[in-house]
Amino acid sequence: MCRVEVIGLRLRVVEEGCDIVEEILNSAGGQGVGVVDGDVIAVTDKLVSKCLSRVIRVGDVKPSENALKLAKKTGLDPGFVELVLRNCDDVLAVVPFKKIVDEGLVDLASLSGDVETAKKLLEEYPDFFITLGEGMLWSDSGIDSSNLPPGHYAIPVKDHDEVAKMIREGILRITGKRVAVVICDTEIFLGGSLDFARGSWGIDPVDRCFACKDLYGKPKYGGVDMVAHEVCSAAALLFKQAAEGVPAAIIRGLKYRECECGLKDSLPRVRLGRVIKEVVKESVKVLGLKNTLKHLQT
Repeated sequence: MCRVEVIGLRLRVVEEGCDIVEEILNSAGGQGVGVVDGDVIAVTDKLVSKCLSRVIRVGDVKPSENALKLAKKTGLDPGFVELVLRNCDDVLAVVPFKKIVDEGLVDLASLSGDVETAKKLLEEYPDFFITLGEGMLWSDSGIDSSNLPPGHYAIPVKDHDEVAKMIREGILRITGKRVAVVICDTEIFLGGSLDFARGSWGIDPVDRCFACKDLYGKPKYGGVDMVAHEVCSAAALLFKQAAEGVPAAIIRGLKYRECECGLKDSLPRVRLGRVIKEVVKESVKVLGLKNTLKHLQT
C-alpha cells in the first residue's frame, strides 16, 4: 500500500526567540507521534523568523531616501518599504494590486469572504513589490506581518538552506533520527497562493526524471517534480494562513533521495531572462506579432 501522512504540529505561540528544534520535538512528542527515520519536517518561514529573533517593529526602522521616494509613489509605509529594500538583492517589478482590483481586473469577492475588510487592507497595501533574493522571486522580499502584533514584521533569514541544515543536525543529535527538513513560504500564485520551499537539507529537492521511461517504455517529456515545493504544498493543507496555529508538519512515508545538499544549489539551472526572451521570439515567429500582442493585452 502506498501512503503518505501529513501530521500537523501545533506549537505554543512564539512571539520572538525560541529553540526551534526543541519546539518541534516537544510538539511531536506531546502529540504522541515523535520523529522517525525518513520523516520530512516542513517548517514555516514565519516560525524560523520568530525563533531566530528576526522580528522588527516598523516604527524603529529609519527609511532611506530611496524608501521615502518609493513610499510616496506607492502609498506604502516608508518603514515597510525600507525593510523590503534591505532584504532583497533587487526589485524587479511593482504590482498595483489595489488599482487592478478597482478596475475590475480581479474580483475581490472571489478572494475574500469579508470584502469590506479586504478593501481596507488594500488601502494600507495598495502595491506590492516583486523582488529577487537567494536566487528566488519573492513578494515584498518575504516581509510579513501576519500572526504578529500590530506594527511588527517578520524578516526572512539570509540563508534558508543553512537553517534547514541546522534543524536536521539538531534533530539527529538529540534523537538519533535522520530526517529531512524543508522551510516553506506562502507566495502569490495565479490569483491565489501556494506554499513553496525556500530552503531544504537532507532531501534531493528535485526528482530529475526528464526522459525517464513511462509505463509503455516511452521517454517522458517532463517528470522533473519539484519535490521540496510539493512537500510544502502538502503541509500547507494544515498550515493554512490565519489562526490555525500549525507552523510545522511531519510528512511521513514519503520516498525520497537523501542528500546532504540545499535547495538553492540543487535546483535546475535556468537562465530565466534568456528563456523569457526566447519564448517571446518563438511566439512572435509562430503566432505572429499581432496575436502575441493581443494575448499580452487581454
